Amino acid sequence: MNIRSTARPAAARSAGPSRRARAEVSLAVVGAAMGLAAVQGCSSSGSVPPAQTAPATPVPSQSPTPSPSPPAQQPSNPLDNVGTAGNALAVKIDNVGAHVQAIHQGLAEADIVYWVEVEGGLSRFLAVYDANHLPAMIGPVRSARQTDIPLLQQYGRLDLAYSGAISGLLPLLDKADLQNVTPFNDPGAFTNHAVDPTFIDPHQILGRFPSVAARSPGFVFGAAPGGGSALGTMTWHLPAASIGVRFNGSAYDVTVDGHAAWSGTATVVVQHVSIVPGLFTDFNAGHPDNEVFTQSTGSGQAEVLRDGRAWSVHWSRPDPAAGTSFTLPDGSTMAFATGPVLVVMVP
Repeated sequence: MNIRSTARPAAARSAGPSRRARAEVSLAVVGAAMGLAAVQGCSSSGSVPPAQTAPATPVPSQSPTPSPSPPAQQPSNPLDNVGTAGNALAVKIDNVGAHVQAIHQGLAEADIVYWVEVEGGLSRFLAVYDANHLPAMIGPVRSARQTDIPLLQQYGRLDLAYSGAISGLLPLLDKADLQNVTPFNDPGAFTNHAVDPTFIDPHQILGRFPSVAARSPGFVFGAAPGGGSALGTMTWHLPAASIGVRFNGSAYDVTVDGHAAWSGTATVVVQHVSIVPGLFTDFNAGHPDNEVFTQSTGSGQAEVLRDGRAWSVHWSRPDPAAGTSFTLPDGSTMAFATGPVLVVMVP
């Protein structure tokens, strides 16, 4: 189990005197000579020759030495404010049963993890990674869901790795603003011949498929606002799944269905959403199970946990192509703590 814990120089002046200055000097010398002749008036041997001045030697002006341009600074990582930005990758990760949870890889290293409901009241993870901070392996990878499409739309055309999907959903995935990475278009990218459990090497995925630089899903990072309520532990439930957090003094330890999962989460967002019947029904379990749909657009209430405290906020995302805003009751933006973010999506 992975635990992650110039100033420009002044123009040079000519060293020689100006034309007017030279004239004044010449007149002064002539005047002095005439005065001397008057004093010595008994002499008639010849006139006094005019004074001569040396021509000024011009000094060439010097061009300022250009200062080197400062290196361009890369933008900070908009996903969790750690390091610099890189291309983005999303992965759908299985979360059903203790045996699956025991083999999770890569969740601790994700920038953002969404915990979402699937059929039968169970849960799965949708994890988003920045290309500059990737784990060695991610998984086990499972199938995509209808919820994933609008949820990921706010990130732009990132790569989405998943192991398959119900047949009715495939056309929607093909039309979505996603680079689909599946065993169908790249079987070699998945371990175990893409048979469950299967894992992916994210470096390999981002090396083979186009992606876009990570884009903010609306998160703002900064110092904690005033107020908030002390909250050290909390657990949230779906019909057949649960997830909990405990503040360890610096970050949050995460448990899934009562089992220790990973550590190092800096901010926990509890986003209250509508979970409604989806467009598709799954018959793989031998009985019909509706693939529920989590509505990530619209608005509603949420809680944000950071630094061992909790704040009640309002979330809003009217445009599926834009990020989600989180505002405090006074209308100011709720700042997240720098580090990985867990988003718990519950009714």
